[in-house]
Amino acid sequence: MTTMIVATLPVASAVDSPCEVWASGKGWTVEPPLYPLDVDEVVNHAVSRPSGASGSRRGLAAPVSMLIILFSLTLVSTVAYSISLRQIGSRKEDLKLLAAEEKMLDLEEVISAVAWSPGGSRTLTFSNYGGQLRVEPDKNHLTLNVTMGNTTVTVFDSDTGRFVYELPSTVAGHYGFWLRGDDRSIVNQSSAYQARMVVEKGSEHEELVAGYRPLASSSAGGLVSDRRVNNVRVYVVNLNASQPLQSGGEFHMRVVCVNVSTWVHSYDLNASVTTLVLTAVLGWEEDIVVVPLTVGPSGSIVRLEVVVSSIRIEGVRV
Repeated sequence: MTTMIVATLPVASAVDSPCEVWASGKGWTVEPPLYPLDVDEVVNHAVSRPSGASGSRRGLAAPVSMLIILFSLTLVSTVAYSISLRQIGSRKEDLKLLAAEEKMLDLEEVISAVAWSPGGSRTLTFSNYGGQLRVEPDKNHLTLNVTMGNTTVTVFDSDTGRFVYELPSTVAGHYGFWLRGDDRSIVNQSSAYQARMVVEKGSEHEELVAGYRPLASSSAGGLVSDRRVNNVRVYVVNLNASQPLQSGGEFHMRVVCVNVSTWVHSYDLNASVTTLVLTAVLGWEEDIVVVPLTVGPSGSIVRLEVVVSSIRIEGVRV
């Protein structure tokens, strides 16, 4: 019969080491560690966070990212919208300026169309371009002198008027821009504009200022008592019969040719005088036109005509 030996494990009363257990009456005995793992792995398990904390962080990351993306998109959209509004506003002002310039050119063309047709008239409508139109009959003073040899004669001395469109305060940087004509105060080419239209600095805003300068022409005629006849003609558009006006928004105006007047001056010149000089002082500007004279055996006769078209610009109700 085989005897069975049953081993009874000792009960530890105190633990001084994870690998040593005291057994009463039997001395020290070594037992295996509580964790069947390396020490580093045991420590890592002890300090690791619960799985729920890691899950919570991953759960919060998505909403925070979405908030950042949403904020970025909102900021970009706001900036883009603001830039678009500024561009639209700038474009709108540019269109108003262009429309005002076109209407002022239309007014000049209406004046030129009726200028030499006494009794002729046309009506024009201005819309709201953000500024104001002024008609100033007592501006644009013209003095016209004729010099022949040592003789100088004044043949015209009067205000010729002008019309001005005061541009909106948002318009700037157009000073000195010419829409029609140039800075000469008198011209002698049939292809040149009598009108002068330029952007100037006003008392408060930039202004589109328009007026007229004289146009000279000449031709040679026959002989009279061995003197060659020279015909010199000067055309003047005079707006000083207009009503003083100042209007903004939408309004209507009429341009009327009141009459066309001609003053004739005749001068007998000797053969030594071969040129005639026309000097025009318009506002603060002065220019000359030199007209060559054709001379006969006994000299020349200068027949000078000053032709003035009197124009009235007036407001009307439609």
